[in-house]
Amino acid sequence: MTPSARNIDNRAYLKYLFQSLNLDKLKATCREFNIKGYSKYKKSELVEFILDSLSEEEITALIKKKEPEIISEGINLAIEKINGKDRESITAIKVVNPDIHEIELTFKGFNWETESYLIINDKNINDPERDCDCRIGAEMGFCSHFWVGFIFALKNGFFKLTDWNLTFIPENFESKIQSINISSSDDSGEAKLVDQSSDDYLFQKFLDQSITVHEAEVVKIEEKEQVFQERETIYYLGSLKNVRLGPKIQKKGDLDDAEVVNIQDLAMRISEKLQGELTLKPGDKITFNGTLKRDNFLKLYIVKNIRKITII
Repeated sequence: MTPSARNIDNRAYLKYLFQSLNLDKLKATCREFNIKGYSKYKKSELVEFILDSLSEEEITALIKKKEPEIISEGINLAIEKINGKDRESITAIKVVNPDIHEIELTFKGFNWETESYLIINDKNINDPERDCDCRIGAEMGFCSHFWVGFIFALKNGFFKLTDWNLTFIPENFESKIQSINISSSDDSGEAKLVDQSSDDYLFQKFLDQSITVHEAEVVKIEEKEQVFQERETIYYLGSLKNVRLGPKIQKKGDLDDAEVVNIQDLAMRISEKLQGELTLKPGDKITFNGTLKRDNFLKLYIVKNIRKITII
């Protein structure tokens, strides 16, 4: 889906697109268009140098060539974030000013955090107000964080896709996001995007929340070592199967079977002290409370903050 009437000039738009290209790809563009004298420039300077060196016709041709790939890649990465399959997870989405559709988003990686900001409304839909901590978004580029906000704003009814004319949109975009919905906001006013067609949908419902694992069978328990800032920690990583989990309950009388889901596989992290007290082994059936997290380093869903385990 190509925009019919983009309201910013091609030079400004190509500058946005260029933010998604690394230095090597920008240099390859120079070679492709026979631009000389580019090797001395850093990325920010090289972007301006290329734009100054290209004719209007060449800028138009370059947009036509690069835009579909750059935009599609950003959208696909955003959907991976929503599905919990990226190295970054979405930790917060909040509408901070409903009147102007102002959204703040927070993403967390292994040892970093990214904050993003977006406003899309009738007054600025031609070139929305946006900012992001990441390298691409900090220069007004279309980073994956932007596209997460874009999908959230679209699902929230902040704009219609037919009114969007800034970028190319892939033909299959609507079908790819059809199953993505906004979950109910919690007491803090934060909301979540969940993809009901994803294998991770059941996990996404409980992500970053306190849960009760009502029953699970231990498949494997392994001693692990973690070194962070020169501090060594011993912990145990458990693999579980046939898991029944739901929102955290204080006592059995609070159990609502309608809120309990069945998960085939799950991981848990427990302290050296707790494993020393229990000596868990394969075949043990257990119940416990904890917090469901996405571990981007281990690339799995895992229950952490476990203080007590009961062997059933």
